[in-house]
Amino acid sequence: MPDLRSLNRLLRPRSIAVIGGKFASRAIRQCDLLGFDGDIWPVSRHRDQMESRTCYRSLAELPGPPDAAFVAISRHETIDVVRELARMGTGGVVCYASGFAEVGGKGSQYQSELDLAKGQMPLIGPNCYGVLNYQDGVALWPDEQGGQRCKRGVAIISQSGNITVSLTMQRRGVPVAFLFSTGNMTGVKKHDYIYAMLDNPDITAIGLYLEGVVDAQAFSRAAIEALKKRVPIVVLESGRSERGAKVTRTHSYSLSSDSVLSSAFYKRYGIIQVQSIPELLETLKLVSILTPEDNHQIASISCSGGEAALMADLAAEYGLEFSEFSDEQSQNLSQVLGNRVVVSNPLDYHTYIWGDQSAQTACFRAVYEGSQNMTLNIIDFPTEGICDPREWDFAVNAIIDARNQAGSRVAAVATLHENFPPAYQTVMLDHQIAPMLGTKECIAAIASSVSFAKRASCAQSIEPLRESCIFDGGELMLTEFQAKQQLHQAGLPVVQGALVESREAAIQAAHQLTYPVVAKASSAELIHKSDVGGVVLNINCASELENAIQKLSKLTSEFLLERQVPPPLLELLVGYRMDATFGPIVVVGAGGRLANLIEDSAVLYLPVSETELADSLSQLKIGQLLNGYRGVKCDLSAVIEFISKLTSHCLAANSRISELEVNPLYVYGPNEGVIAVDVVCRIHRD
Repeated sequence: MPDLRSLNRLLRPRSIAVIGGKFASRAIRQCDLLGFDGDIWPVSRHRDQMESRTCYRSLAELPGPPDAAFVAISRHETIDVVRELARMGTGGVVCYASGFAEVGGKGSQYQSELDLAKGQMPLIGPNCYGVLNYQDGVALWPDEQGGQRCKRGVAIISQSGNITVSLTMQRRGVPVAFLFSTGNMTGVKKHDYIYAMLDNPDITAIGLYLEGVVDAQAFSRAAIEALKKRVPIVVLESGRSERGAKVTRTHSYSLSSDSVLSSAFYKRYGIIQVQSIPELLETLKLVSILTPEDNHQIASISCSGGEAALMADLAAEYGLEFSEFSDEQSQNLSQVLGNRVVVSNPLDYHTYIWGDQSAQTACFRAVYEGSQNMTLNIIDFPTEGICDPREWDFAVNAIIDARNQAGSRVAAVATLHENFPPAYQTVMLDHQIAPMLGTKECIAAIASSVSFAKRASCAQSIEPLRESCIFDGGELMLTEFQAKQQLHQAGLPVVQGALVESREAAIQAAHQLTYPVVAKASSAELIHKSDVGGVVLNINCASELENAIQKLSKLTSEFLLERQVPPPLLELLVGYRMDATFGPIVVVGAGGRLANLIEDSAVLYLPVSETELADSLSQLKIGQLLNGYRGVKCDLSAVIEFISKLTSHCLAANSRISELEVNPLYVYGPNEGVIAVDVVCRIHRD
């Protein structure tokens, strides 16, 4: 964990030194606009004044070490200034200049020099916009920004400067208390920001815009701390498109691409992943205003059957359910709405009571008093300056009054984001009602909120990621026979076989194995043998075996002869990999020829409990087959035991395994077990 006292001095300063010209001047102006009441000390060799303040000619002339410094000068000068700021005891620095590691080459060297120059002083950047602290009116920021003071709300941490600027301009009613543009993160890392925000009791949720996961182990520890404190983290990750298949790798490698791994990482640590900026903002808003609860039931109120039907469809898509009205609720609704309205959830109350604030209040309150997680009031506001808003004002007052009387959790939802004016958003926020823009974004946010609450309930049992174990000596691919021998010695069931170099030896081995047998070309270079005709099945006699060996001789001079096992009920893929970013992982899913075709797999980080493994298997498309489908049931306990033993073997202290795949793993009926039919293994050299 970082030294939060040191970091908080930078993030919540009482004195700020601003070094530079035009961009430094803008930082002072933004501080003034936000009402910062501490000291601001401009430093410039070329200006006498900056935003009505007298400039100091050098850092040595400052009244003392500043709590924070904003440095907006060239990259060459930045390094020297940062070194001097660190030497004089500055609390921390924001480096605006670009041209560092993001450009490669010399830039990486400059960033290394900057890292040395800062010493132990917290540094944000380089190549960043900096920090906006809306709680204290601090703007270590060189550009326009559209936010305003906020006592309690969310923190947003973004690697993109321009996206961060855009986020300050949001008009979605998201209460933003802190906003960071992180840049290259040579100093303060992503997890440092998270810890600092978790230390702030007025931060209700944390949003992240990332360009990929780095420092995964430290990130996992920070995410666990957020779960324990029940502070949701919401992430939008860019650059998730595939980089292209690695054809020399195993199937499990292609099934565990960077985007798949990061998604599995987010799921494991209760981090809510979204796919767009609107979804990021709407989710942050909902979880910030309405504390996540592990309750997937909702209620919906609208005066349109179309809206009610759309809500029903969306809820089903995201795994949410509509609660049943109690007898008391139904009676109260019938008294208000009469016999022309079908009382059900989602509720279409028609327009009979539109404009009648008293009736609307009674209707809304009756729904709010249910056992659901929250109630969604659908309301789209008229165009300002054209329409008469009075009847909508009645509806707003009814929502507020009913919510205050029932003391329940309510979201006011516009079907179109442009139909919810900021003034009405503010009114809702003042009464702890979430003003949600877009029905799909709202439903997605609720589903994510429920998932977070469920994960947070078991935060104490979640382990951080293991460190990656990377060797320097390169890698060596084993033959299939070598790989299977290794698993056999670890007590795992593999197909019985023998390695031969001639037809005569093959025939002799076949008699010992008993027909039918399978013949395979044996070579460490042949990973996908079936693709090149390197496997011959259903060999029932010596003559057929001779023909098979002759065919395979075109590929290799060494052959693997194995007993042909009975066909299984199901074929699985089980893959292990030591990932450079995420550490040891296991991939489980549909195996055989279906491995890449139906893309039915799950990534799990190790170590993994048998309960978590069983849960992941059940969520696969083939999960029904494992647990029983149309009278067919597989030996699930044997599958779990095999995967547990395999991962323990790979994680053993003396293991040099970098990648291992069993595909297919034949799965049989109850108490009939499993057997590894094909194995690929890559190890680190000594």
